Amino acid sequence: MALTALPVNSPLTQLRAQGLEAEFNRARVIVYPRPKITNTLRQFVSDNLVSIVNELNLEGYYTKNPDPLGYAAKSTSDGRRNQGWLIWSLNADLRTELGARPVDETIDAVPDALNGYLSF
Repeated sequence: MALTALPVNSPLTQLRAQGLEAEFNRARVIVYPRPKITNTLRQFVSDNLVSIVNELNLEGYYTKNPDPLGYAAKSTSDGRRNQGWLIWSLNADLRTELGARPVDETIDAVPDALNGYLSF
């Protein structure tokens, strides 16, 4: 029996089991590919955002990711990202807990078309 750092049946593993991926991008959560994201999945991510954030943070820690919050540009791309994604911004308390940089509205503004909190 192997020890795992992440819970076996968690919101993040449930997303991945459905063919979706989640990651940090400028201390925001992005989920892709967009064609697979239904209103039910969008609401699931919104309801479980704190858990998903904590799991992504742990995943970055255990994999020794040099850029765990996704500030650096990606050098390799998952082809599914090219199909589009939705963005969930984090509240100030969660950003502080993660050690994220302050929000820069010129760069970090989320257009309504990509905002995961808004319905389709």
